[in-house]
Amino acid sequence: MADIILSIKPRYAEKILAGEKRFEFRKQIPKQDISWVYIYASSPEKKIVGRFRIKKEIKGSPEEIWEKCGSLGGIEKDRFFLYCNGNSRVHGLEVTNIKRFDPPIDPYEKNRNFRPPQNFSYI
Repeated sequence: MADIILSIKPRYAEKILAGEKRFEFRKQIPKQDISWVYIYASSPEKKIVGRFRIKKEIKGSPEEIWEKCGSLGGIEKDRFFLYCNGNSRVHGLEVTNIKRFDPPIDPYEKNRNFRPPQNFSYI
């Protein structure tokens, strides 16, 4: 099993940490099993703010994913479909075992060459 880091907009990262966003939506996911997902809150925060486990993955068309878990996704319907941008398959990752880091981790202090992932990266 591997750990990954995801770039997530700060407002959605906070919703995950607060337990309001129960599904994280992705167009691509790793092929191997994941142990922990680390949350990198993107600009302007630019910190690793917490982590979670994936309880289950649901995949399907954007319409199917919205129907199954959109109400628990912490995102407005129009923004969800804008994010999907015509992709035929989307993944809904059910979030569990959430841990907030206090204080958040500054990845640039740990690694001066840190580059936030476009989608995900293994760590």
